[in-house]
Amino acid sequence: MNNYLPTDYQAFIHTSRYARWLEEEGRRESWGETVQRYIENVVSKLPEVDTKTVHEISQSIFGLEVMPSMRAMMTAGPAANRDNTCMYNCSYLPVDDPKSFDEAMFVLLCGTGVGFSVERQFIGKLPEIPKLFDSDTTVVVGDSKEAWAKGLRQLIALLYSGEIPKWDVSKVRPAGAKLKTFGGRASGPAPLVDLFNFVINTFKFAQGRKLSSIECHDIMCKIGEVVVVGGVRRSAMISLSNLSDDRMRHAKSGKWWDNEPQRALANNSVSYTEKPDAISFMREWMALVESGSGERGVFNRQASKVQAAKNGRRNADFEFGTNPCSEIILRPYQFCNLTEVVVRATDSVDDLERKVRLATILGTIQSTYTKFPYLRKVWSRNTEEERLLGVSLTGIMDNPLMTKKNKGLEDTLEHLKSIAVNTNAEWSKRLGIPAATAISCVKPSGTVSQLVDSASGIHARHSPYYIRTVRGDNKDPLTQFMIDQKIPSEPCVMKPDQTTVFSFPIQSPKGSVVTADMTAIEQLEMWLTYQQSWCEHKPSVTINVKKDEWFEVGAFVYKYFDEMSGVSFLPYNEHTYQQAPYQEIDKHNYKTLLSCMPETIDWAKFSAYESEDNTVAMQTMACTGDVCEIVDLT
Repeated sequence: MNNYLPTDYQAFIHTSRYARWLEEEGRRESWGETVQRYIENVVSKLPEVDTKTVHEISQSIFGLEVMPSMRAMMTAGPAANRDNTCMYNCSYLPVDDPKSFDEAMFVLLCGTGVGFSVERQFIGKLPEIPKLFDSDTTVVVGDSKEAWAKGLRQLIALLYSGEIPKWDVSKVRPAGAKLKTFGGRASGPAPLVDLFNFVINTFKFAQGRKLSSIECHDIMCKIGEVVVVGGVRRSAMISLSNLSDDRMRHAKSGKWWDNEPQRALANNSVSYTEKPDAISFMREWMALVESGSGERGVFNRQASKVQAAKNGRRNADFEFGTNPCSEIILRPYQFCNLTEVVVRATDSVDDLERKVRLATILGTIQSTYTKFPYLRKVWSRNTEEERLLGVSLTGIMDNPLMTKKNKGLEDTLEHLKSIAVNTNAEWSKRLGIPAATAISCVKPSGTVSQLVDSASGIHARHSPYYIRTVRGDNKDPLTQFMIDQKIPSEPCVMKPDQTTVFSFPIQSPKGSVVTADMTAIEQLEMWLTYQQSWCEHKPSVTINVKKDEWFEVGAFVYKYFDEMSGVSFLPYNEHTYQQAPYQEIDKHNYKTLLSCMPETIDWAKFSAYESEDNTVAMQTMACTGDVCEIVDLT
């Protein structure tokens, strides 16, 4: 196994996150094999794509210049051929129908991020819950994603008809069993049974009325808990609620972590339909500041409608929502796929033009895959009508040409956007599909930026030199392999018997912007430039706010409220903690740590450490909101 990647850290990210298990070979894929599998199953199978373009796209992905949807890259092959849902990064649905619950479950089980709304205008469409009675009806759950979702659909339908059924999960394979099509290991029936009991208890409490917003929210979050990734539940949802909804405003107040732990599965945002009066805004802003977690965040539906209408290609007469990272403007019941331009420190405008063109071709090709057999027809209809692309830029802060150091930044971005629009028009015609109604965005780019070694999306690098720590489960063969290869490691301070922490010294490119270089307002001004000049969707950004900046930041948000969406706010952490994911170091310590690293990792020896599939990549969520930066194997 040879990974062909520039650094051992990047090879580690690929092996742990994106490599599929090759049963016949008894090992994980190399980087070249991962790229080849994607190209063969997604790109070259379309007769309209010429050989030269196939080669150009293949080389650009292999060379870490352009990235496809990483969900499509993970699932390309039998899993994606059977159902295209798993190829997509982003989705959105309002909770306005009993089917919303099981559809969200299916989409999450496919690894796609889910945005949902529990605003009163949507949940008010749900039926009233009758008086419930125990029945002899049995819900028999089969052993597949579809069967799990269907089981939930049947349970909820029976509850709305007044019956509390029994269930039979004997057909569900036990925890730890191999998942042949999707790869990795099964979680067993326990999470599903836990969900069923939770739903029944929630419905019992709501007899004689409709479900409230917080009850719908909690059921959706509990559904998210069913998706277990390597023993860790990851946030893969965003929940939108009304400004006046006090229960949702305080969903994460008090000891919610102990009393309502499922709420960790969603990030919460207010869905604004108009600019609030100053007093209402300040009340919500203070709740956000005092939460310490940046919640509830800001989703501005009216701003999304204005943004959607700007390019003249999109019907803005929809109650738009968004995905968990909040960079894509989505109709109810719609998917979007992402591609990514990797901006390098030395890229010229010509280089960026070429990359934007290839990323747009790739996105247009991906948009042809709209087979969603489990879901209602509205999903494929919306996705096919708009053929949304999400052509993103990552590594922005690594290149002065893409920052405020370029006095003509707005013109550069407008030019690159026109390249994307024209390329999509050409290729959608060639492929016989409608042109995309929206194309450009900036996504957070957590794990992808680690794979390609770039700054994340529009975010600055942590510091000129830093340690990147990654946690590995001691039961994972990759963890033992890394220890034996002499990667600097130590027991995790929180779970010393279960987890090992690896440390990789990283040097930022010369001239790249680092976190300490920018105030919160400068970060927001940069976001606004990309919002106005590059994005037809939105730029997603997390603004790190120092204690003395909250008032000024609140004033900026209120001033530009009609543009504001896709922005989250977190307290600036001026103090590092032991084994934090990023730890600033100086040049001397960087060189010292670098000398402790092995000259190279012999990846050919890794196959001797595992004889069966231990991968978790296929079960890893796309679009995970604020956890995009976490690259752990535990």
